[in-house]
Amino acid sequence: MNNLKIRQKFFILGFIALISLLLLALLSLKINKDSFTNSNNVVVNFKDTQEIQTFYIEELFLLREVTLSLVISPNDDFKKKFDGKISPIIKRLDKNFSNEIPDNKKAWEDYKKLVLKTREYSLGGFDEGAFMNTSSVERDSFYFLINKLKRIQKKNLQESEKKLSELKNDIKINNIYIILGVLIIGIFGFILNLTVILKIIKQIESVEKGLQKFFKYLTNPTAYKEQLHIDIKSKDELGLMAKAINTKVKLIKENLQDDYRLIQEATLTLDYLKEGVFGKRLEKQAKSNELNVLKNVMNEMIGNLENKILEEINHRTNQEKLMIQQSKLAAMGEMIGNIAHQWRQPLGEINAVLMEIETITRYGKLEEEHLLKSIKTCNEIAEHMSTTISDFQNFFKPSKQKDKFSVLEVCKKAVSIISASLNNNNIELIFDIQEDNKIEGYSNEFSHAILNIISNAKDALISRKIKNPKIILSIKVGKEFTVIKIEDNAGGIRLKDINLVFEPYFTTKGEKRGTGIGLYMTKVIIEDNMHGFIDVKNTKVGALFRIKVK
Repeated sequence: MNNLKIRQKFFILGFIALISLLLLALLSLKINKDSFTNSNNVVVNFKDTQEIQTFYIEELFLLREVTLSLVISPNDDFKKKFDGKISPIIKRLDKNFSNEIPDNKKAWEDYKKLVLKTREYSLGGFDEGAFMNTSSVERDSFYFLINKLKRIQKKNLQESEKKLSELKNDIKINNIYIILGVLIIGIFGFILNLTVILKIIKQIESVEKGLQKFFKYLTNPTAYKEQLHIDIKSKDELGLMAKAINTKVKLIKENLQDDYRLIQEATLTLDYLKEGVFGKRLEKQAKSNELNVLKNVMNEMIGNLENKILEEINHRTNQEKLMIQQSKLAAMGEMIGNIAHQWRQPLGEINAVLMEIETITRYGKLEEEHLLKSIKTCNEIAEHMSTTISDFQNFFKPSKQKDKFSVLEVCKKAVSIISASLNNNNIELIFDIQEDNKIEGYSNEFSHAILNIISNAKDALISRKIKNPKIILSIKVGKEFTVIKIEDNAGGIRLKDINLVFEPYFTTKGEKRGTGIGLYMTKVIIEDNMHGFIDVKNTKVGALFRIKVK
């Protein structure tokens, strides 16, 4: 069956169905023939019964009636009239009884003799003898013959009933045979058809599943691990189709593998390019002409992109150098301003000591002990000023190596640089420390980032002339991050500017008062150097900067 074509299979099924119909037709013909025979027998028996009634019994009763009429006729005219009717009846009965069985024929002959005897008596004028003969011997002979005919009639009726009953039984049996024949042929045909059709459907489903697997494979060739093979061993159309599909799928799979190797190489080359590794080119050959053309285009684009990247790197390097230089200059200006604030009081103290020495020298005798004491005081003040300079130098000195430092200490260090300026402007700085933590990074850069945010808050509070100005610095330690928040009450940042504050050269202070470098460098320090996060949002009273570091 596996070696047959589908059309041959259906032809065989059709042939079997035709043979089944022929067998069923022959069975029906035989059943109809048997039924016809039985029904014909019933008809024959009924016809025989009817003929006995018509040709025998009715004729005999007619003869009896005419004979009686002859006997009781009042005159000769009536006798002649009835006598003329007797002979034709006797002739018909002779003819009818001529083919009967001898016993019936003899009974007729006996009765006929008695009738003729009665006729003879009546016509001879011996009416008493005719009457006696008619009412005795002839009468007994008549009913004897009638009873014999009725028995035959009854027998025929019984035969008819029997044949009719047999016919009914035959019809029932024949119906059962037909039903069984139809069921057997139908079930056999259904099973055979179902077997063939299910096999064909199974083959079609195998082809369908194979194609679905192939289409699924096409969506992600590398991740698909199932076997791409349609397992149909028959040699019909579906088997040949499956074989052709398997061959084609195998070829496409091999081509896709070559194409995918080129795509992998392209992906790897682009990854190298992202990592800054230049000079890589696509070398593998694909089966697809379009991919080979794309390979050449990508190689050309990679070459152009490398040139552009190198140009951009040089440009950005120069730009970052310029920004760093500008940041240093801005920081230097800020440092000089803070040094001025830090030195204002010590210089005033030195000036007071010198004025005292000048006054004593001019209006009195300067004692050596007092002079030495004043010189000592000035030296202490100068040493404090020198320490301040060293602190500022260390604060702005770039650190090339990471160290583990206290977040709180670094924040305090940044505050100490700007504390004099905050005090001179009556700005309150509040520490809200829930917990301190040690992190690894560049402590000076991190402190510089904190200083930039506090300095911006200070400038906003001063420029907007805020009453009761204050800055709140809080530290909170979480499971993964240490969070530093710096909040002011300067009214916040304009909504159109809040997403731009970390952009280079963007400032809200005006070109003469700001460079737009401070917060940009803060973002670079926190996110690029410290691998943390920084963002800003407005609160009800001002701006809130949030720093998250590990």
